Amino acid sequence: MNYILTIDIGGTFTKLACISTCGQLVEKEEADTPQLFGDFLQLVQSFYERNLTNNHWIIGIAISSPGSVTKSGEVLGYSSVPFIHDQNMKVLLEQQYKLPVFIENDANCAALAEMWNGAADGIDTYACIVCGTGIGGAIVINKKLYKGANLHGGEFGYVILGHDYGGKPAHYQTWSELGSSSAITRRLKEEAPYYEKWTGPLVFEEEKKGHRAAAKSIDTFFHTLAVGIFNIQYTLDPEKILIGGGVTRQPAFMEELATRLEAIYAEKPFATIRPNVSVCHYLDQAQLYGAAVGWKDLYWKGESSCLPE
Repeated sequence: MNYILTIDIGGTFTKLACISTCGQLVEKEEADTPQLFGDFLQLVQSFYERNLTNNHWIIGIAISSPGSVTKSGEVLGYSSVPFIHDQNMKVLLEQQYKLPVFIENDANCAALAEMWNGAADGIDTYACIVCGTGIGGAIVINKKLYKGANLHGGEFGYVILGHDYGGKPAHYQTWSELGSSSAITRRLKEEAPYYEKWTGPLVFEEEKKGHRAAAKSIDTFFHTLAVGIFNIQYTLDPEKILIGGGVTRQPAFMEELATRLEAIYAEKPFATIRPNVSVCHYLDQAQLYGAAVGWKDLYWKGESSCLPE
């Protein structure tokens, strides 16, 4: 069996997996995202060696990364992981392992995964929102990624969704700053710092117990997400809008989002087109599967199979 070593570099955690060319995930690991490229290489090497020991024959490496990725493998833009912008990981890993390397933007990878027996199966045009350390996004038109003239197509995290005209100078807040998963905890660390370490699950637990600051931060998250979805629907008019990220695993996530969308449509009755919204099928593994799909589409000439299964 042939396997692809897949890596999802996130702002907080890095996930590694071994996925077969038939779509079977046989090994997975999660670690804090290294701050230095050398530490990242050590993480990859350790995982690579362990899989070789387990007789997983690795034929390629696929990476899901923040930022705008060029065909040559350079990662442009800004992210919370500086080392990905400092060198060409594709070139360096190909030199080290003598294997073909595929690298793509994380939200684009999530969108690719959903084409394959996922939430976008049979859908031609859709948008994908990934809630993580920041807000990632992807646009698929006629089953092809739309990356834009400057590789920023679908970068919803840059969209301005908050502003303060009264300030001098005026203060603008992006979707990532207001509505990312990390923004939920960041607000609590500022407003209620007495907990030693706020985490996403802890915020939702405390909200259920009546914690006002936790409830306020969650309220801001869902409000921002609903506004963003509304804007995407009336900007792109996609058949479907998908949402990914670990936060979507929270109980009643979709019910809460539906309530916020209803409030917007009640306020704007002239808006009659309702978005078709669903959670990504592969949830927080979408980037891993999507990277594998991208690698397979580019490099694999073996058996034809639907990946992932």
